[in-house]
Amino acid sequence: MNTPTPEEARAALRDVDRRRTQTAAAAGRSRWGWIVAGVLIAAYGVLADREPQFVRTWGIAIVLLLLGVSLVGNTRLGGSLLRRPVRPRITPDPASLLWILLALAVLIGGTTIATAMEVPHVALWSGLAGGVLVAAAGPWWQRRILTRGTAR
Repeated sequence: MNTPTPEEARAALRDVDRRRTQTAAAAGRSRWGWIVAGVLIAAYGVLADREPQFVRTWGIAIVLLLLGVSLVGNTRLGGSLLRRPVRPRITPDPASLLWILLALAVLIGGTTIATAMEVPHVALWSGLAGGVLVAAAGPWWQRRILTRGTAR
């Protein structure tokens, strides 16, 4: 058996790290997808503030439609229809789930408290905050989860 030289070992480790990064990049959604999702969330918040009657009548249907598109995109059939490569399901570690729950609790709790205090334009500000959070932090979060998943 041949023992690799230190240079060969370093080159092999760099190659493994490069391939791990490529795998994570190929498995994830594009940055534009995250930006579009953030814009849709922000637009929904603006629409809820400006046209509350429209949101009361069509709001649930819009949310369910977008949720359905998101869920279908993670299936084998939906991924092929959307021309996305199918990726393995990576379960996030408990710390990641805790951070997600904390961010959701802060956003929902802040919105609930502001609504109870009758702060004007709560839907607008919570929609903008959620949209910016998804658009800005979504790609980073996805890259972090996928890179940690491929490292295991």
